[in-house]
This record gives sequence, C-alpha cells and structure tokens, in this order.
Amino acid sequence: MILPTENNKTLLLFFHGLDSSCETSKYTCIERQPKYCQTVNYREDFEGVFGIYDALIQEKMHEYSKVVLAGHSLGGWFANHFAHKYGLRALLIAPCINPSVVLFNRAPIAGETDLPFPTSNVELTKVMIEVDDESLEVATARQTLVKLPESWEVEYFEGGHHRIAREHEIWNYINSLCNNPI
Repeated sequence: MILPTENNKTLLLFFHGLDSSCETSKYTCIERQPKYCQTVNYREDFEGVFGIYDALIQEKMHEYSKVVLAGHSLGGWFANHFAHKYGLRALLIAPCINPSVVLFNRAPIAGETDLPFPTSNVELTKVMIEVDDESLEVATARQTLVKLPESWEVEYFEGGHHRIAREHEIWNYINSLCNNPI
C-alpha cells in the first residue's frame, strides 16, 4: 500500500502570505513530500515576485509530472493567478481576493496594480475561507466566489483568519488535489 506521503510524482508548490516565509504553520503542517515553498519579499519587489514564481513553476513543471499549487492569504492570490495561467490544481487557504483594497495601507503594491481574482480555472480548486470578525474579507469572498466551474469547492470555516493551522482539513485537501493513493 502506498501512503499519501509517498506520491513523489506530484510536487506541492506553496506560496506564503505577506510578511511570512516557508516557516508559516500553513506550510509546515503539510507532511507530504515532495513539497516546496520559496520565501519571497512581496514588499521589496512585488512585480519581481511574478518573475520569480513564474520561473519556479516552469522549472518544477519540467522536473515533476504534476504540480499542485497551494497558498495562504496573499500567497493564495498568487496560487490562484498561476493556477489559471498554467491550468493547475490549487488549494487557496484564506486567499486575499482583492489585494489592491485589502493591502491598501499595508504594502506598496496597493492601488498600483489591478490585481483581478479570476474564477474560471476548470482544474480542481479548493478554497478555504475562515470566517471571523474581518467581515469585509468574507463578504468579498461571498461576492467573488459565485458562478464557479463545477471543479471549484469553497468551504467556510469558523475560527478566524491566521489563527488555526487547520492541519486536518489542509491534509485532506492536499491528498485529494495531488491524487495521493491511500
């Protein structure tokens, strides 16, 4: 029997959030291999991050037979962006749906670039929205994540953004997205 962590033909490529790194609990709770997270500084060179991630994805797509993207917060926005660009499966954990608005006073990218959140990827996409007192983000998610392709699954969780790693749910979603045999 092959355990989920032994599927080494599929790479999980993770995108961390703003002011985070590959040490984020959303990434470290994922015990499957192979996985990879490139630490970048979104504040230092936001436009340059697109090139870094694009080159990384192309490299990994040549190295592995399948690449699945996952991201948290602003990293969720990047995971969605590149999942659409390359037709890849994705897990979006509390994704930043509208970075230009949400990051207006927190990062230099706010207001400088139109950052749409497309929802037309036909590949399996799982979205975890954490419901808390930041009602603007939840309201934005409920307005944006409508009329989705059948391949999209959106689940709302009580418990608060950035507070809980949600290891069990993330593990289940990753296994599904990576087609890990049990």
